[in-house]
Amino acid sequence: MGSTGRIDIVWSPIHHDKFIVWSQDITLYEVARLKDIEKKISFTQLSSTRGATVVASQSGNGVRCVDISAISDHPDPILALGYESGRVSLTSLKQAYDPLGLVGREFVARYPRACNSLAWNPTESNLLAVGMDKHRADNCILLWDMNTCTSDEFPGESGTPPSWERARPIGELALGETAHCLAWCGFSPRTLAVSMNLKHIKLFDLREGGGKAAGVATSRHCLGVCAERQGYQIASRGDSALCVWDARALNTPLLTLPQQKPTRKIQWCPTRSNLLLSLQRDSSVLRLHDIQQSSDFKSQQSFDSAMSASSALEETESSGGGAGRSAVEREVSPASQPLLAFACHPEHRARLLTLTATGAMVEYTVCERVTVSWGASGALVWAGGGALRAMHPAFHLQVDDLAQRARRRAEADYGLKTDLWQNAELAEDEALAGLWHFLALSKSLVEDGCIRNSPWKHPGVRTVLPRTAPGAAPCDGTYRSEAVPSLLPDMPNRKIVVYRSPERTRALQLCGWGWGWENAGAGVERAEAEGTPCRAAALAAFHLRARNALDVLARARDPRLRVAALALVPAPSAPDERLWRDALHAAAPALPDPYLRALLHFLAAASHHHHPDFSAVLNETEMRLEDRVAFACIYLSDAKLHDYIQSVHLALHERGDLAGVLLTGISPEGVALLQRWVEACGDVQSAALVAARCCPPELVREPSPAQWIDSYRSLLDGWQLWWARCALDTWLCSGTGANSGEGEATRRVGVACTYCGKSVAAAPSARPRPAFARLPPPAAKMKQTSSCPNCRKPLPRCGVCSLHLGTSAVGGGAVGGANFATWFSWCVACRHGGHAAHLLHWFSEHTECPVSSCACRCSSLDPPDPPDRPEKPDGVDASALACT
Repeated sequence: MGSTGRIDIVWSPIHHDKFIVWSQDITLYEVARLKDIEKKISFTQLSSTRGATVVASQSGNGVRCVDISAISDHPDPILALGYESGRVSLTSLKQAYDPLGLVGREFVARYPRACNSLAWNPTESNLLAVGMDKHRADNCILLWDMNTCTSDEFPGESGTPPSWERARPIGELALGETAHCLAWCGFSPRTLAVSMNLKHIKLFDLREGGGKAAGVATSRHCLGVCAERQGYQIASRGDSALCVWDARALNTPLLTLPQQKPTRKIQWCPTRSNLLLSLQRDSSVLRLHDIQQSSDFKSQQSFDSAMSASSALEETESSGGGAGRSAVEREVSPASQPLLAFACHPEHRARLLTLTATGAMVEYTVCERVTVSWGASGALVWAGGGALRAMHPAFHLQVDDLAQRARRRAEADYGLKTDLWQNAELAEDEALAGLWHFLALSKSLVEDGCIRNSPWKHPGVRTVLPRTAPGAAPCDGTYRSEAVPSLLPDMPNRKIVVYRSPERTRALQLCGWGWGWENAGAGVERAEAEGTPCRAAALAAFHLRARNALDVLARARDPRLRVAALALVPAPSAPDERLWRDALHAAAPALPDPYLRALLHFLAAASHHHHPDFSAVLNETEMRLEDRVAFACIYLSDAKLHDYIQSVHLALHERGDLAGVLLTGISPEGVALLQRWVEACGDVQSAALVAARCCPPELVREPSPAQWIDSYRSLLDGWQLWWARCALDTWLCSGTGANSGEGEATRRVGVACTYCGKSVAAAPSARPRPAFARLPPPAAKMKQTSSCPNCRKPLPRCGVCSLHLGTSAVGGGAVGGANFATWFSWCVACRHGGHAAHLLHWFSEHTECPVSSCACRCSSLDPPDPPDRPEKPDGVDASALACT
């Protein structure tokens, strides 16, 4: 043990419930649970669950060092006591049967001098190493074997003990030196690590004769030494630092750990690798040095191209050796009083026993750090307590985890459907579903010509109402609405003013409404069919059809809605109208549905006044945004409409509400809103797909959309969803989505010549364009390329038909598309390839490469194809790279 002073705690390496406390007396304790200790027996409480009872005790006068043997054949621990005179005696504190005859044996050196350290061999338990002070004519390290000297070999006189002093050590080392502390090494059962002469750490391999040290390290931090139980690491202590050494290379310490005070004791944790514990003088805390990260991290890496070898070497030397090794340190405080000694339990993980300055013993369990790791697929794994644990897959089914939801959607081709509205069915979120429906609606309005001259493919309300977007150019000249007084058909004595303009009509279309009852009637029927009669009734009333609203509520299944329909009945005469309006205002807040409340507020406000106040209707934020905006487009003047749209836009942008895309569309304002939404919820998947499908090229190149797309690409790569990744890149590059009309997609993949490295196909701009491009050229003018146009070296040949790349496959027109049969495909493993039509036919009957000298199984390199993907024919080598 690397301890100092004449006080220590030592656990028995064999009897795991027993330990000794060595101070003025040597006391043997036995540990048991508190409930198992008899009430009449006095005990020392170690923790809330364990206590220790005294088994035996004896005086410790003259004892300088103690160690407990690992002999398993003895019923009680056998102690070796080293005295100031150099004598070593074996004892068992408990007077019990001694089957091995070891108790009472003594080993005496040739010349008396102080015994500094004892160490039983943990593997060969019959060996005992003793370290002693210097004597010029004697060795300081003695090795005793319990099996070489027995009472039968040296019988004494009748009734007298045998003469143990005649026993001789089986090994003697280090003539004329001083051994301060010694320890057996874990990597070799017959190797000793010894701190000597206050300046050396030496390794002695007892298998080699001659007594010469196998390794020597010079250091002033060598007052004590201890070796790792399993491994090559050795720790030494000094007055101001701890050193960790590698027994295979003692020239430089792996780590040098500065200490503020002299260290009393160091010990490697026997149950936890790479964990060193130290106790400083007059300290109430234990320091744990976790050198788990001490592997040759930097030495295993190649030097960076930007860093020279000399600078890397200087960095290694400045870090104290060991290729920049480091230790993670922390402190634990088992007790509030200063600690005198500690000992790690040899079997129980992270269990410590400490002795305080007041004589109290405290048992302490060290809580290790828990290392948590998230997998790319969402799996959660953590390590601690000697075990590796993982979250059960059923956990993700109970927790609505965004990553798991995003992966499910990606596997179902979310965001990649041909029609935008189809993605709403896979969104698993009402707000996202509404977004995809709006994108599909705005796209159809632009394609059908209902919205013209829009700068964006997916305009919003602020785009078609120019005054609501300050600084924007108007779409159709000056925006001015016409105020039209209208009568309620079911309430002829009541007038209301509505506002009309082409811009408002387009805004109503974006909201899913229409101008006039002939357009709104279908929406009312659809809302009633969806099971929202309150919304259907409100839409009918907002279109000045109170009778239809009354009929909708009368048909509702909920009896309370039928009662609420009575409020729609107007007052029979003008004197009673004020009382009726006051009753509507009073009853509206008590209704549970926002559409019912808005309906009553609307009827109460639609009086004979020319400027009714509809703020109560517009403040019903639980209503859908499209319904509130459409209502404002009908009943608010231009100035009030501008103020309302602006205030709603700012509020939605502030909280990152996805519904605000209705106002902004897919524009720079919409991108900013999506960024706020991503920051709030983290759904980068939907933002990336919206950008890929709906953003024009100039918006895709903006920082936020580019970051969404790159992040989603990384997610797909981590999930190994290569099909979804390919489809995403296809939408970005093929010109199918919002990028359509921008010309031919940029060529990202090409075929390079093996010899010159140049492309074998001419650039699109360099290709000749005939005058009548729509007419196919005559067959005689179709040139079949068989060599590189740059270096004229031959191109690769098809592995089946042996024709060069660029030559059409014979008889391949019936496969898939018209041009797919002529594509050339390569295996990424063996680099052999051929025409797609020929490879399809070949791999339908064979598994190996068609080249005779190649045994590569090209068709089995990829995982099975998804069952619902008709784009990839069965048997094609998906790992191959195809191009025309």
